[in-house]
Amino acid sequence: MRASLVTKLGGLFAALLLASAAFSAPPSRDRDASELLSQLHQDALQVRDSAAEMEANNRQPFLVDWRMNADTLEGMRAEINQMDQLVYRLHAVEETLPRNEQAEINEITPAMVELTDTAQLAINFVRNHEDRVWTPKYTAYADEMYSEANRIDQQTAGHSMKPLAGAKANPSSATSSSSNGS
Repeated sequence: MRASLVTKLGGLFAALLLASAAFSAPPSRDRDASELLSQLHQDALQVRDSAAEMEANNRQPFLVDWRMNADTLEGMRAEINQMDQLVYRLHAVEETLPRNEQAEINEITPAMVELTDTAQLAINFVRNHEDRVWTPKYTAYADEMYSEANRIDQQTAGHSMKPLAGAKANPSSATSSSSNGS
């Protein structure tokens, strides 16, 4: 009799553990992936804008200052590192996602690798050639970073309107609503 009581209590304990695990389970991986893709979209926009700023500076070689480029690149590096982490997290859950999101992640990855590599090349160039940031070799880096960030932006555009927990409001959406005469 005592053995059956222990068995029943053990079963009850196991059931309680399973129930508590069900209530504390993380949100669906699909929603998580969608939020990660949305954050990746926002970060790509910021990197693209920084690359556009560098391109604009590079069109005026007499105004090019290696320190301005170095500061811009440092900010871009932080964003790109964050983007790399997001892509890594997406790959970690990729097999549990719908095929369309798997395909999206696989389309983003090459652009992300190119963006990361180009940013590192640009940073190394500025470190080693402060006096040559006006050269075509260097100015091509800004153009390439713009293109790769734009590719990521385009590939994640479907996630741009999804709200992010704790994310800043998108300034472009505030501008468009105020320009509609409201």
